[in-house]
Amino acid sequence: MKVNVILITYNHADYIRQALESILIQETPYNVEIIVADDCSTDNTVEIIKEYEATTQFTFRYLPKTKNIGYIRNYRQAFAACTSDYIAIMEGDDYWVKPTHLQNHIHFMEKLPEASMSYNRHIRLFEDQHREEIFDWTDSKDYQLVTTEQLALGNRIGNLSCCVFRGNLVRQLDPKLFDMEIADWMLGMYMGQFGALAYLKDVTSAYRIHDNGQWSKMSEKSQCERIIELINQYDKYFDYKYTEAFTRHKRRLEILLYGDKSFRGRLKSITPEFIRKIYRKLLINYQV
Repeated sequence: MKVNVILITYNHADYIRQALESILIQETPYNVEIIVADDCSTDNTVEIIKEYEATTQFTFRYLPKTKNIGYIRNYRQAFAACTSDYIAIMEGDDYWVKPTHLQNHIHFMEKLPEASMSYNRHIRLFEDQHREEIFDWTDSKDYQLVTTEQLALGNRIGNLSCCVFRGNLVRQLDPKLFDMEIADWMLGMYMGQFGALAYLKDVTSAYRIHDNGQWSKMSEKSQCERIIELINQYDKYFDYKYTEAFTRHKRRLEILLYGDKSFRGRLKSITPEFIRKIYRKLLINYQV
């Protein structure tokens, strides 16, 4: 069996050693090929990666580029280069926290042939705020099956570095996907067309969130407006099959933007603050 690890990088010199070392410590009997998809970094990211080639039995393949092509096209090129049974993702500023990360995913995918992909709980590192969080787990089992409709209600993945895909399904990716702004959320919903996603309890990766990141530096208002735009695009792509779920998600975002002017909203306006705090907490947990 063969496994591809897509290493997505762009000016990640400050983080790439930790990312790469977390790949190289993986304990798996399978052949691992690292697909280096660097988008013409202007720092020494690629030079650092090359330092590690002689230290491992894993093989490296570098995707040629003569100019920066952007996040979406970089992913398209990387997916197209994969020939393996399973495909894992590592973005250059993230890392895996356990040497069993890959094997844990492969084990579950082999055990659950009906699952189209898998993703794990992860540590969310708010670097500039010096804090971290991990989403709670309330299920009695060590995995959950998540459908496209459930994902349409809100992104339950949150990061591509915690995802592992079946190679045969990646080779069926619709080229039209890459005409949109896509990441873990849309890819997850697309994979859900082939079967439910396996959400794994074990925390095996870390996702860095920077205040100056393209998304995190946006205001909450701008984030909500952008998500609504994406929902409209995604709803159309899926031929309005999940409109009800998408509409519920948009409604929650619109309440955050404009307030709730419905009867229910007016009722909430006269509800004591401590009750509204409980409601908001439940809403946030539900969206996750």
